[in-house]
Amino acid sequence: MRLTTILRASRTSVSQLPWIGELKVAQLQRIARATGIQSSGTKSVLAARIQAALSQQLIPPPQEKNSNDWSVLSIDMGIQNLAFAHLRVPKASLTQMVARAPSRPVLTAWHRLKVSEIGDLDLQGTGVKTDGGDVAERMSDSEAGSIPSSQTIETKPPTGLKEAFSPDVYASMAYTLITSLLSVYKPTHILIERQRFRSGGGSAVQEWTIRVGVLEGMLHAVLHTLRHARGSDIAGIEVQGIEPKRVVRYWEDLDSDTTQEGDDGTKKGRVSAREVKKTKIDLVGRWLGASLENDFSSDTGTRSDGDMGVGAAVDGKICLAADRPAVHDLAGAYLQKWRGEGTRKKRSSTAGSISEIGKLDDLADCLLQGVTWVEWQVMRERLAREGLQAFEMP
Repeated sequence: MRLTTILRASRTSVSQLPWIGELKVAQLQRIARATGIQSSGTKSVLAARIQAALSQQLIPPPQEKNSNDWSVLSIDMGIQNLAFAHLRVPKASLTQMVARAPSRPVLTAWHRLKVSEIGDLDLQGTGVKTDGGDVAERMSDSEAGSIPSSQTIETKPPTGLKEAFSPDVYASMAYTLITSLLSVYKPTHILIERQRFRSGGGSAVQEWTIRVGVLEGMLHAVLHTLRHARGSDIAGIEVQGIEPKRVVRYWEDLDSDTTQEGDDGTKKGRVSAREVKKTKIDLVGRWLGASLENDFSSDTGTRSDGDMGVGAAVDGKICLAADRPAVHDLAGAYLQKWRGEGTRKKRSSTAGSISEIGKLDDLADCLLQGVTWVEWQVMRERLAREGLQAFEMP
């Protein structure tokens, strides 16, 4: 049924995008990787998939959404280490395609947390913690109208069961997490990392992957239910699952099926998960370094990060929200840990964040996922409007 839908969509769009059918398989795969589209399949299936995705860019969005910036919430799944980034994407990033000089996404929030502790987190970065139990009170009347006033909803795990693997506890945490994020950030797009039950080619299914997979499904279920129950106020939110492999391939083509050549021309083996993780952490470190440097210097052309071996990736991918000091503090803490700088060099205002930042990969993953998704949308828009002129083919 899904394939039939794609093929039907391609028949209606082929007259709008005739150049797609003229490309070779390798060219179609490159376009798919550059736009976040599944790159497997035969030439006809791949072409149909690309045509269906690009044709969506030719459909004008509703007027009320078209006039606003995007509010993108990117979630890296976990239970003990869930991370999310909130990006405000200026309208110019999506409309100034011909000039190819879109505004950079603005990072307004960046957190890692235990899901069970969502009610204790300062989501807005104002020093006032968000209590998940009061979410309904902070919603507008129309948003809370779907929740019966006489019904008590458990929004925090029972004492002593925070770490329990129980569907009712996970459902409670999922509801609290989603309603809190909706209330504070009012996203137009929510990106949720897709989970795999096996990793590294292993045959065993780890228990923690099952737990995270259950929570992932519950987040989607809560969002689906709220969108239908509340009607128009959040019905327009777009929710997408994002495969980490496609994010990695967009930047470095470092998925496990890829082999690379060394400097001597010999084939290198598969890239390890540790190397992929390091590359992602390095890439985000470069972005943060460039953003913070722009905050303190007008010389935007100076590189301060050195050669981190991340290929042709560009440093200036994001901006840090000027009115979110917590974001600046966390970015500074990330950079200092990434660079291995001593604690004596840290500013006093960032001491708390530095001591609590922990490992960097979860924070890197959620930010990388959000920025990559935005770039996919920009490239889709360019291809739909400009054709192959927007994409240099060999």
